[in-house]
Amino acid sequence: MKQKTGITIVMGIMMLLFSCGYETHVINMVHTDGSVTRRVIMKGGEPEFDPAEYRVPVDSTWQIGISADTSGEGESEWILTAEKHFASVEEINEAYRTDSGVNRDLHRSAGFSRRFRWFTTTFRFSETVRPILTVSCPLSEFLDEEERAFLYLPEKVREGLLDGKDSIMYRELEKRTDSIGEIWMWTSFVRQWTEVFYDNFKDAPGLSVSREEMRSMEGRLLEQIIADSRNEQEDGGEDDELARILIPVLGEPFYREFSTEIDSAGTMMEAMIEPFISTAGYTMEIRMPGKVIASNGYAETGAGTEEDKYLLWSVSGEYFLAEPYEMWVESQVSNYWTWIVTALFVLFVVAGLVVRRRKKTDRH
Repeated sequence: MKQKTGITIVMGIMMLLFSCGYETHVINMVHTDGSVTRRVIMKGGEPEFDPAEYRVPVDSTWQIGISADTSGEGESEWILTAEKHFASVEEINEAYRTDSGVNRDLHRSAGFSRRFRWFTTTFRFSETVRPILTVSCPLSEFLDEEERAFLYLPEKVREGLLDGKDSIMYRELEKRTDSIGEIWMWTSFVRQWTEVFYDNFKDAPGLSVSREEMRSMEGRLLEQIIADSRNEQEDGGEDDELARILIPVLGEPFYREFSTEIDSAGTMMEAMIEPFISTAGYTMEIRMPGKVIASNGYAETGAGTEEDKYLLWSVSGEYFLAEPYEMWVESQVSNYWTWIVTALFVLFVVAGLVVRRRKKTDRH
């Protein structure tokens, strides 16, 4: 298999794909009964929108309107606004299961829970994307908390930081995050390739390298991938990139003897990571009833008061490459009626004690 393995090529493909389709923003307005009003806003260059390019499921059951965006000075844009009320998150999940848009291969699901605590009720809403790979390669093993927080920032927020007063600091942070993120991504791919190879060809005649031994070579394979990527950028390199990566680590006899199996494992890997490469990103906003008390999203505040705070996320392929990506928020509502009931109960108890004491006093 003669495929491009350089990180810059993979990221170039992703950027090309991300630039296609419609810029999409999803708003989930969660209600206390567990229902969700969902609004999807898409921007495109033509008044006709192709459902095959939708990044989230929208169909004829939605209320849809299309209007021209006249706020810009450049080429005219068109805005599609779609809205639908879902009686429960199960209806949202069914829409995900039957999605025929560009992200149809992603496994997405929504969740809702409600906990009654007498004086308060706590609500939790989440959207989760299942990992694309099956191996474990947590991002926390490579990036620290600050770097992960920067990576997960919505694009418009990140751009604002890179152009703001502390731009030098944030550009250094971006450079460090990208560099370490490259190593994390290739580590994920190497681990997955190893499992795919041995899951399918562990009984191949003459296979003298065990799965455990191949796993122990992870670091050397990563060094070869990064070195090959740099060399290729400098001189163009040979056609057989896998040979340049595997032969220095496994030896030429191994590579030649199992070239067919290596090629097959690579083809299986290509199919597995297709959703990662072809994911069309979008932003997700969640608005909850009551006061937000916890979340892993980026807090934005609307034009009104503090109560207008909502949470924002970006949905991007690298977030759920090797681990689940959950966007969640919890909020709390005061149950005022319970305060009234409690107060009446306390008054009743106090009144009962007073009456009992008076009767006892009268008897004496």
